[in-house]
This record gives sequence, structure tokens and C-alpha cells, in this order.
Amino acid sequence: MDKSITSSGAVLSRLPLRVRFASFEPAYGLLGRLAVRHGYSTSREFASEISLGIRNFVHDVENGRCLAELALLTGIPEAVIRASTRYVDESGAMFIGGELLHARDDHKASSAAGRVCPDCLRADLDEREGSMACRPHRRVWWDLTAVTACPIHGALLIGTCRACGGRLSRELASPRYCRCGCDLSELCSVALEPSDLAADRYLVGRLGGVERSTHALLDSMPLHIAALAMIRIGRASLVGARGLSKKGDRIEPAMQARMASLGYRLSASPLDTDAYQ
Repeated sequence: MDKSITSSGAVLSRLPLRVRFASFEPAYGLLGRLAVRHGYSTSREFASEISLGIRNFVHDVENGRCLAELALLTGIPEAVIRASTRYVDESGAMFIGGELLHARDDHKASSAAGRVCPDCLRADLDEREGSMACRPHRRVWWDLTAVTACPIHGALLIGTCRACGGRLSRELASPRYCRCGCDLSELCSVALEPSDLAADRYLVGRLGGVERSTHALLDSMPLHIAALAMIRIGRASLVGARGLSKKGDRIEPAMQARMASLGYRLSASPLDTDAYQ
């Protein structure tokens, strides 16, 4: 088996047990499925047991680093992994693939909350090939704070386990299960009106997850800034300028989707025909 010395100085070789490529899966999701493939419930346990020789490997992968090492382990090209992974470049700007997320490294743009779309999980189980345990995979937009719903299935992302009431996290390697053991693929989420999905459809479209729509104003902004603009415009329209969010003010996901989608339509130009559909 070929071995390579990586930029970290570790000597790595391609693992004999690997997982199939999944579209829009971030690097940490891929690492998690690789852990599941080898019988581990968490990525940290997996990385520790196989003795990679890279300190803080899981943390680095979570932050878009050590992608060359992950590519070597999985056999999936680094460029393919990077295309759906959040990372920060040398200037400090945050990207997902070639899409600028923010002009600087902003922790508010993404989270480790571990939200999932149960419909996506069910689709993975029904439609993907390979080991059943490794079929469910995380989508990169599930972890963007500005995205509240899955535009493919038209329902809110789930961030809380209905069985134990606990908040979901990415601690477990598989996105299918809560820490209490609940199978999240069996849950049902709240369906939204098509008009309230416009903002999420636009954001996910910029990442390639659904058909991309054009918007003269928002297309010129980094993804996260465009998302904030939509919410502010929509909220001002619904509740007035005094109702704009303040520090620590939280908006319920369904209302955030409605406000952002309203802001998407209000800020569109007459030439942005997709915004009025």
C-alpha cells in the first residue's frame, strides 16, 4: 500500500475501508462517515485509535484544514472535498468552495449545532448505495446559520431531538442519530409555504444544491452578508425599523425564513424574474 508524507509530517496511507463520495458533504461529514465505516461512533475516537500522528486532526478538519491528509485517507481528491467545505484563505476570508461566505473569518456564519433534514436522511437511505450505516451524509448548508430550511424538501431543519429534547450536535459521526439513540430519519419536520423558502433556495442555490436564481443586488455580496441583508429588509418591512434585531435577539426559524424570503423579494429588481415566482 502506498504511503505519503503529508505537509503535517505524518506518514499516511489510503485506508482499506472507505466510503462513497457524497455531493455537498463537508470534510468533517466525510470524516464522520469514515469513522462509521470503521465501527466508531465519533470522529475523535476514530482519529485517536488509528494513530494518524496529527495533533488536533478532527478540529483542523472541522475548520477546513488537513484536507490533503483527509483526501489521502479516503481516496477522494482534495479539490472535491474542498468544493463543499468551509475554509479560510490566507487573507482571512471565509469560503465554501469557490463561494465567498464572508470577507473575514466570522464564527456567526456557521455553527456546530448539528441540524439535519430528516427527508434528506431518508432519501440517502433509500437512494444511495453501499453500507446502510454510511449512506446518510451531512450537507454543508445544514450548518450555515442563515439557512433555516431544506429547499429540496420544503421543511425546516431540525435542531432538537424530539425524543430527549436535547440540541443536536455534530459530536456523533453519523448525522442519522441523536446522542440518546433516536433515529432522526424517522422524524417529521415543519413544512413551509413555498413563498417562505425563497431565501433558503437562493442561498443553497449559490452553493449548487438547487437551481441557482439571479438577484442583481444580493449576487454582489458575500453569501452571509446577503443573508443578513435579506433578513433585515424583510424584518423592517414586517415590523418597522424599530423592530430590527438587537444583540442577543433570536428569531424563530419559521419567522426567519419568512422574513428573509420577503427581504429577497423586496430587494429584487424587475429583471430578477425568479424572485417573483
